[in-house]
Amino acid sequence: MDKAELIHTMREAYHRVAGAIEHVPDERLLEPAMDDWTGKDLLAHMAWWHDHSARVIEGLRAGRQPYDVNDPANSTDALNERTHREHLDDPPELTRRAFDESFSRLLAALEPVTDEELFADDRWPWLDGEALVETILWDSSRHYEAHREHLEPLSR
Repeated sequence: MDKAELIHTMREAYHRVAGAIEHVPDERLLEPAMDDWTGKDLLAHMAWWHDHSARVIEGLRAGRQPYDVNDPANSTDALNERTHREHLDDPPELTRRAFDESFSRLLAALEPVTDEELFADDRWPWLDGEALVETILWDSSRHYEAHREHLEPLSR
């Protein structure tokens, strides 16, 4: 995989999700989709993770540690819970827009990134031996796939 293929994979996956939710009425996005999360909560959640990748890219490229991974407040579960709480009252139209705009921000953050920065396992010590592409995929196309089963029933 190279950068062009990564972006193609991300765009295809994004368009599948965006297309699936495009015709879902706002009222359906307020229905439970996963545990106590609604469809619009999942959109806000995925938008937050798009922005997470953008912040990681920008921080690493600027020579900064994006955040303290050892702080319990920055664990995946803690971040997910905080994001859910912060966006609980957001209306569906706002979460739809956030999902779209955050994906655009992620693509913009990717623009200056080189293949070496994306795919080298040892490029960013902060990633603890993992290539940056893994973070980006888990925050985008792989993430959509993980939540597809939760969102698809809303479109029926």
